[in-house]
Amino acid sequence: MRLLKSTFCILLLSSIPISGLFAQETSAPAAATAQEQQDESFQQMSVDSLMKVARIIADSAACKALITVDEAGKPHARVMAPFALEEDWVIWMGTTQGSRKTKQIMGNPNVVVFYYEPTGRSYVSVSGKARLVNDPDKKSKYWVDAWSAFYKDVDKDYVLIEVTPENLEICSFKYNIWWDSKGDSKLVDFVKK
Repeated sequence: MRLLKSTFCILLLSSIPISGLFAQETSAPAAATAQEQQDESFQQMSVDSLMKVARIIADSAACKALITVDEAGKPHARVMAPFALEEDWVIWMGTTQGSRKTKQIMGNPNVVVFYYEPTGRSYVSVSGKARLVNDPDKKSKYWVDAWSAFYKDVDKDYVLIEVTPENLEICSFKYNIWWDSKGDSKLVDFVKK
């Protein structure tokens, strides 16, 4: 089970709360600047509220990408079709055994799964550790029948990528979630128990 550690900063540029997602805001001192008021109101957002918004964005994202690192330390991004997020934000994807991305994961398990939702101009970036999984039960669970044309021998050719999240960053025009006045992002750390 994973626990969320509330070591994050969130900037809510609008003082209008999204129904059901944000805690009641408190008034900033009368002498506070507009920026200080924004920084105070954004700190009112709970981790649970942030995670609800992040899941909405990830679930509705039109573009999803996996970013790996090669042996020279260079990042490589490609569009992927991750399965629905697990409750604990573990991410599963299927790919070809021996592909460039699998070799990169074996050499460096640090990855980013990036979800972008263009209509709301929102993104969620999940950094974590990836590992290759060749378990037949998991491969059966995370399978799309239409892929049969690409994987002639599923046992040999198809492998899963499991990404265990370490942290999550979110930015959204639609939900008015930004960086704070110091440029720090909204970050949630996932802590393994």
